[in-house]
Amino acid sequence: MKDNRMSERLATGSALLGAPLARIQDGAMRYTYKGVPTYKNPFDLALYQMLLWQQKPRTLIEIGSKWGGSALWFADILRSFGVDCVIHSIDITPPSISVQDVTFHRGDGRNLAATLPADLMENLPRPMFVIEDADHHCETTLAVLRFFDRWLVAGEYIVVEDGIVDDLYGPEYVARLMGGPRRAVELFLRDRGQDYEIDTGLCDHFGTNVTWNVNGYLRRVR
Repeated sequence: MKDNRMSERLATGSALLGAPLARIQDGAMRYTYKGVPTYKNPFDLALYQMLLWQQKPRTLIEIGSKWGGSALWFADILRSFGVDCVIHSIDITPPSISVQDVTFHRGDGRNLAATLPADLMENLPRPMFVIEDADHHCETTLAVLRFFDRWLVAGEYIVVEDGIVDDLYGPEYVARLMGGPRRAVELFLRDRGQDYEIDTGLCDHFGTNVTWNVNGYLRRVR
């Protein structure tokens, strides 16, 4: 994507605004999977299923476990697809649940090398699929993007969740996050955009950025 087109894209928020967005967010925050809080909206549940079927990752790394509901859902979906995938889910406070094919790690998105050392990363089965869903602070998201930039190869994805905070909560809230996930994506692509593209086919599947991962489905292209 050329620089001017990339800039235009990064300035594009969600077409889903106002009361409908707030109502869906309310439902997403009450969504559970097998009784475990999961905090996912219907758009991204659908988009993830399509993308995981396409990618069939052998390794999935999730930054931000919360209650473990997302890791549980990812594990079940991939198993139902017949994909032999190991999942590493990282959180400052890992959940207490036990999930088949999932290892929960105690770790910090701003210091992933302490949790995911080079000898582990070098031997993970490929393809790899990464989800950044930590504290939504720009510094954290940017640290995650920069860490995995070393490891991702062409064709693999890193998904930055919750760029929707700009549209949900407004500038004062986002300022407390130092710009949040969308700012982190902008800064990262400013430096590394030649090797990545925003998968607009996913981001715009239900309408322009009708996803909580606004401009956040990033594919490594080289």
